[in-house]
Amino acid sequence: MSDKKQRKLRNYLLDRRFQLKYTGMVLLVTVSVASGLGFMAYRFSQRQTEALTAQIAAQPDLDAQTASDLEEFAKQEDRAVRNAIIAGVLFLTLVLGLTGIVVTHRVVGPTYRMKRLFAHVGEGRFELSTGIRKGDELQELYHSFAEMVESLRDQRSEEIEQLEETLIKMEAAGVQSAYITELRAVLERIRKTVD
Repeated sequence: MSDKKQRKLRNYLLDRRFQLKYTGMVLLVTVSVASGLGFMAYRFSQRQTEALTAQIAAQPDLDAQTASDLEEFAKQEDRAVRNAIIAGVLFLTLVLGLTGIVVTHRVVGPTYRMKRLFAHVGEGRFELSTGIRKGDELQELYHSFAEMVESLRDQRSEEIEQLEETLIKMEAAGVQSAYITELRAVLERIRKTVD
């Protein structure tokens, strides 16, 4: 299995429930904080507009058109601040959402592969047919698992050798039995799990 195949966009959501749950939690907190700060910035802008309107009203020598233009300019700036805040929160949501999926994928990807390897070991097959990518998380856990599988494989190989030696000794001693034939068949099945 090549890493390029695993990097396709549709493969980034290997465990939708986990990935969307944690990405959603990060987004909820971030959007809440960003929206609160954005609201405070917008209210500050509105208060500045209100202060400008009060100053304009306090200047009787200012002509009506200039006063109206200044007030309209201030309101346009308020709308520009509001729109920038909304755009910023939406952009932040999109970027953090994608980042959350990628980051959780670096945890879920290795767990997905390790679950498959657990199933192989559970079936008695002691091979590591796949590794995890260099940038993925859980490297130490995977390497510990790989060491465990190699240790089990070595133990199994030693047991096969011991069984083989015992069977050779039994045959050399002249023991003729259907049990020896049966033990040889079992030994061959076991040997296939480490080959």
